[in-house]
Amino acid sequence: MSGRRRVVVGSAVLAAAALLLLALDLAGPLPDAVATRAGGTVVLDRHGAAIARSGLGVPEDEPWGDHLVTATIAAEDRRHGWHPGVYPGGVARALVANARAGRVVQGGSTLAQQLARRLVPRAPGWAGKLEEARLALRLTARLGSGGVLDAYLARTWYGNGATGAGAASRIYFDRPPEALSLAQAATIAAIPRRPASLDPLTNPALVRRARDGVLRRVLSYGWATTADVETALSEPLVLTSRPFTGLAPHLVRRVMQDTEVIRTTLDARLQGEAEAAVREIVASLRARDVSDGAVVVVHNASREVRAYVGSADWNGPAGQVDMARAPRSPGSALKPFVYALALQRGYNLASLVDDVPGTWRTTHGAWSPTNYAARSSGPVSLRLALAQSLNVPAVRLLADVGVAALHRLLLSLGIPTLTERPDHYGLGLALGDAEVRLDEVAAAYAALARDGRYLPLRLVEGARRPAPLPVLSAAAAFLVLDALDDADARAPAFGADSVLEAPYPLAAKTGTSTGFRDNWAVGVTPNYTVAAWVGNASGAEMSDVSGVTGAGPLMRRVMDAAMVDGAPRGFEPPAGLHARGVCALSGGLAGPTCSRTRPEWFTVGTEPAPCAWHDEG
Repeated sequence: MSGRRRVVVGSAVLAAAALLLLALDLAGPLPDAVATRAGGTVVLDRHGAAIARSGLGVPEDEPWGDHLVTATIAAEDRRHGWHPGVYPGGVARALVANARAGRVVQGGSTLAQQLARRLVPRAPGWAGKLEEARLALRLTARLGSGGVLDAYLARTWYGNGATGAGAASRIYFDRPPEALSLAQAATIAAIPRRPASLDPLTNPALVRRARDGVLRRVLSYGWATTADVETALSEPLVLTSRPFTGLAPHLVRRVMQDTEVIRTTLDARLQGEAEAAVREIVASLRARDVSDGAVVVVHNASREVRAYVGSADWNGPAGQVDMARAPRSPGSALKPFVYALALQRGYNLASLVDDVPGTWRTTHGAWSPTNYAARSSGPVSLRLALAQSLNVPAVRLLADVGVAALHRLLLSLGIPTLTERPDHYGLGLALGDAEVRLDEVAAAYAALARDGRYLPLRLVEGARRPAPLPVLSAAAAFLVLDALDDADARAPAFGADSVLEAPYPLAAKTGTSTGFRDNWAVGVTPNYTVAAWVGNASGAEMSDVSGVTGAGPLMRRVMDAAMVDGAPRGFEPPAGLHARGVCALSGGLAGPTCSRTRPEWFTVGTEPAPCAWHDEG
């Protein structure tokens, strides 16, 4: 039997079964959930403490109001009250549409059928559809059409933690449903069809189009006057910015789903301290034209997000913009991954690279990058170049290992915002000529602390645990962290007592975008990764904010809060690495006449030749 014919036969069976169900005993038991009015969603931290509540406190007997009832019936089931819970005409239309498509594309669902799905998730296929129809008929017979509508409005998911139209009307318009205007009621009624995409907080233009579609249905059915509908169509979609009570509003919105309890991976204590740190650091930088900040804290071993701050003030002008997910220029924050590639290609941290001016041909023309301090150091070791975040050496290394290789590495480290071809970014990818997200960068750095194995971040307890993806060698990951944790190597650029120096092992990297629009700092310990950003959500320039004055203090303060349980052990070198003394000037293996030496890590076969700069004679 062909696929099209199977659909036709199946649809015919469904239509016949729906009619036969009318003759069944409709006095059977109803699901227990129908007797309880859904109240909203509770979001917990990893220890079970409540960090946010949405949609709670809605009165049990609250009236819905004529506008909401009218808009809901127009949007979902205009014959509600005229059929027994399953509308034969709707089933027939679905049969025709499914037959034409050769597959199930329509279900002819009524409000009662949608309520049935909310109460008892149906099995896939025709059997599930039949059981849904049976329950819809039973609900209508027992509750009446008014009771079905009431239960639908009380239990439907409207996004952003709003289970029930009462919660939705307060979250989006800060008023009870009875006080909604016709336009506001149509907005609420439009959401349930696609609550993920029809989110008024993140996609208001799409929601307004859906609202207008509901309003035009109301007019076509003759349920409102032309003047009333025209007035509603001209009403702007104005959402009420309600004070958020709880922690982590951006993460709460991100993980909120159609369920009543969500257990996140957050630590409420650390989240509270991170929110206070962002708020206070940003306030201290307002004189430098800084208005916002964000932080993500990752527990490296479990890849769990323990703190997540998307803005300095949720109720501020741009506070609901999640800057932990907003693509921004990272400045030098991606440089460590250039060095990781070079270390996998046979370089070592003692290898010398020229820090002298140069010009490169790119797809955008000739390019002559300079260092942040506008001076050159001549031949410099990879350790010093990385620790001091020198621009020219990073570009030289990237020219050697290849932009395409870095692009592939960053994609495999979970930075999918790099959607263009490698040649679109060119060598500037090493210096921030791309836009990436703070949470993505946090996950990439956390992979360095897991011996180069990438895992996506985990926000909710019980989420699937994929196998780690080996992206970098353990040796390359360790060497990058070791260089970023070298206070002596970093001091010439950042000072001996900067906020990047901590009383515990801390591999730290900063980044500042062109024009001081974005400032980043990422810190990694064996236990945690903290990624911090400060700037302006609008993209406006800051006034001379560097890594040690902007995001650096924020990163350090949050990392200190994460370290309350005690300083971690140092970064452990993986098997296969051994230390040898090298000449601090030439980078060659130290000889007896080398005046300045230091230890360096090498894998077998990457050791340099003996120093040729100092004559033993």
